Amino acid sequence: MNNDPIIKRMTDEIVELCKPLQIFLVSYKTNSAKELTSFKLCLVVEDKYESVSDLETEILLNTDCPVPCDIIAYTISDWNECLDDDFTFAYRIDSEGNLLYEQKQ
Repeated sequence: MNNDPIIKRMTDEIVELCKPLQIFLVSYKTNSAKELTSFKLCLVVEDKYESVSDLETEILLNTDCPVPCDIIAYTISDWNECLDDDFTFAYRIDSEGNLLYEQKQ
């Protein structure tokens, strides 16, 4: 599903909007014709974003996705803290999610 054009376009739009450090594909659903019907992305962003919920809303308002899409964002500090606990959603995403984008350092 990493090559789906809808997910690719959404990833590109998010990179332009907020320059995330990483973007993961958390989940997706398809119909019986194997067409994408919805998906969820997780972003890891710099600590300069004080409210990740505001960022999530901004992304959804300023992108054009033809299927339902959900965005979850973590600051890098919160992300790194969550990775230390194998019971967190962030740990599961890091372990099982598909990395779609990583900022070059």
